[in-house]
Amino acid sequence: MPGGLYLTPDELKALTDYRTRAAVIRWLERNNWPYADGARDGWPRVLRSYHDARLSGEAPIKRASTYEPNWSTAG
Repeated sequence: MPGGLYLTPDELKALTDYRTRAAVIRWLERNNWPYADGARDGWPRVLRSYHDARLSGEAPIKRASTYEPNWSTAG
């Protein structure tokens, strides 16, 4: 249903330029896009509101943490 709560598989394909579910998921993970697993069809669920905010520059881009603990000071 276009315009629904989540992007459709076709919209995810257009966003990522990939056609398979596995490739779309890899792209989302590589680009730090939050998603939920679809129980019925296995396609990732990306909130349309997040998509719109991210592409308009309103949502901050979540980067992977580069922090590593200092193990030399551990007990």
